[in-house]
Amino acid sequence: MEEARGSIPLSSTIDVGDLNGMNRSYLPGAKHDFGFLRIFLAILALIMVWSTMLPLFAGPDEHSNFIKSAAVIRGQLVGKNIPASPEMFYWTTSVDIDPRFSTALAGPACFIFVSEKPACDVPVGSIAIVSDPPWTQMGRYPPIVFLVSGVGTLFGPRDLSAFASRYVVGLLCALFLAVSMHGLRRRARTVVGVLIAVTPGVIFISAVNNTSGVEICSAVLLWTLLPDLLAGEEMSRFERFAIGAAGVFLIGARPLGFVSYGIVLALIVCASWTNKINIRSLLQRRWLLSTQLIAMVFSIWWFVRIYSFQTSPSYVRDTPGLPRGELIMETLSHLPEVIRQSYGNYGWLDTPTSTPALYLAAAMAVTVFIVQWRKVSQGTRLTALLIIASAIAFGILVDIQMYSFVRGFGLQGRHIVPLLVGVPIVLFARADWRASREYWVASVWTILMIWCGATALRRYSVGIKPGNQLEMFTNAVWTPKIGILPSLVLLAVAAPAVALVSVRPGQKT
Repeated sequence: MEEARGSIPLSSTIDVGDLNGMNRSYLPGAKHDFGFLRIFLAILALIMVWSTMLPLFAGPDEHSNFIKSAAVIRGQLVGKNIPASPEMFYWTTSVDIDPRFSTALAGPACFIFVSEKPACDVPVGSIAIVSDPPWTQMGRYPPIVFLVSGVGTLFGPRDLSAFASRYVVGLLCALFLAVSMHGLRRRARTVVGVLIAVTPGVIFISAVNNTSGVEICSAVLLWTLLPDLLAGEEMSRFERFAIGAAGVFLIGARPLGFVSYGIVLALIVCASWTNKINIRSLLQRRWLLSTQLIAMVFSIWWFVRIYSFQTSPSYVRDTPGLPRGELIMETLSHLPEVIRQSYGNYGWLDTPTSTPALYLAAAMAVTVFIVQWRKVSQGTRLTALLIIASAIAFGILVDIQMYSFVRGFGLQGRHIVPLLVGVPIVLFARADWRASREYWVASVWTILMIWCGATALRRYSVGIKPGNQLEMFTNAVWTPKIGILPSLVLLAVAAPAVALVSVRPGQKT
């Protein structure tokens, strides 16, 4: 017997309910539901595969993040000031920890910025001490994410700590993404929007020691489930806790986190306006509101008193800068490259997604957006356009701020992704997609994830050079601990596993 489109079979163990916010209840046997665990483990496995197959400190600023993590978990939230200079910038501090941690500073020097060069192994603590005490360019960045990654550094100045710091960050990112996908599943909604938002670049940055991974994944969760919370819809205690934690981490992930959070919150309110915000229900979540308020106040205080400690007067104050109009035009001309970076750049801005893969990703996104654009309300379309405009405005703000500091443009794709992920999530928030379409999107998503992972592995094993696509199988200069072929096999297993457990099962089309 064929079921109605969008319905859930009685054999399913996930929650059911209409799409209009009515009360939901568990079906018989739902107490044995392992849907969330399956999604969480699949995403975690995918992130772990990426973490393990990438050389240490392949992530942007990962060596400084590693030292900052080690310092924060040992009680040094900032460290001692180092005068600003072109080499040290404004936010660099020295930290009183084991000087062997400083050998991480030399780790990526042999391969970063040049995609033609394969990686090299410089184990933490294996060479002469680089700096005593160690220093980190992240010294004045907010400490909250580093408290998480710092747990991994408790093994001391060794490679195990560096990998473990990646893994705990990846675990937190996997948690946020799993809550997002499972939250959609249990409300009988499509996960297409989240799948499109979770690009290979999101998985890459979640697999290394970098605050951007937590920032982006927490934003995905807020875009996905915060509208339901504002509307007063029934939510599990765990979902409410996850939303509160995601807000705190989005606020505290970077110096301008309070700005990112404010933009995301304002746009979610706009997107939720037609469903009406349940003020009474919201006020009952006093602990959630108080944590967000405390995090906002702390973030603003940190930005003013700690992060901006020595940014004025600037060491470039005597260097003439561009007029404001010309500066904005330069920033706008830089945006196409920033957008490309936002999909995925697997290194220190030296390994972009291959052009054919980017075309495939763009074709998929454009196709589903065109189909969905005709179905959504005018208000939803306006919200999507506002998100894009806000991302551009925020990018200009970041670039202008960075230009005033160093007379250079510092905007990267990962900086605006917390806003951009809102576009597909908002467009598909209440969509009723047939399972066949979901599987089509999930299949393309899987191909792209494997393709981009293989590209990253090729870059670090032999370098990206014309005609050497297969050389990593025959003449690898660098290999991950688990080997080239096992890495690719695990990638080819983990990526489709995420797609299979995320897409709604059991629907007839």
